[in-house]
Order: sequence, then structure tokens, then C-alpha cells
Amino acid sequence: GNKAARKEIAMIKVVAPNMALRVLDKAIQVHGAKGVSQDTGLAWAWAWQRSLRLADGPDEVHLESIAKQELKPYLS
Repeated sequence: GNKAARKEIAMIKVVAPNMALRVLDKAIQVHGAKGVSQDTGLAWAWAWQRSLRLADGPDEVHLESIAKQELKPYLS
């Protein structure tokens, strides 16, 4: 269930949005000025993805959750 996969879910919530932003950033870079214009959907997609990174909580919240779960066996 969800409890068994809690650490993996937190990891995904950090890695997936960051990777999506990296891909979009590279696509914008490849397109140059056109990448940030309204001619492509890249600028909109980047802004939307950046907002989604915060929607489920900042990365620090998920990283703290991962750290707690990693350290739990050593603190008990």
C-alpha cells in the first residue's frame, strides 16, 4: 500500500518535477528566443511545471521525509 511505498513516492515527487523542468529548460535553450515567446508552448509549460513543483509541497518537505525514513532504523 501507500505506507510501504512512502519513501519511493517522496523520491518521485522530488525527481520527476525537477527532471521535467530540466527537459523543458533544455528545450527552451535549443529554441533560443523563440523558446520563451508565445510562438511555442514551452514558456507556458515551464511556468506550469514550476507551479506544480510547489503544489504538492516544496522539495525540502519530501527530502526531509526521505531522510527521516532512511535514518529511522538507526534511531530506534
